[in-house]
Amino acid sequence: MTLKENYRLHQKDTGSTAIQIISLRKKIKEEKIHLERNKKDVPAKRALLKKVAKEKRFFQYLKRCDLEIYEKLKKELK
Repeated sequence: MTLKENYRLHQKDTGSTAIQIISLRKKIKEEKIHLERNKKDVPAKRALLKKVAKEKRFFQYLKRCDLEIYEKLKKELK
């Protein structure tokens, strides 16, 4: 089972907070790889920083609303 399947609320869930965090984490990893190869790509660096900030906000929201899922997801993503 993938990480997304563990946190889905229903079969077609794409918008729950945990699923969005998992998707953002994947995009952040891809962006980091891109920036390692293309150090002068300033727009990509800005996009990465925006994604990291968005992920942080999602984690803050999840911590307020569902502490159990927050702690479980935080452990699995590290």
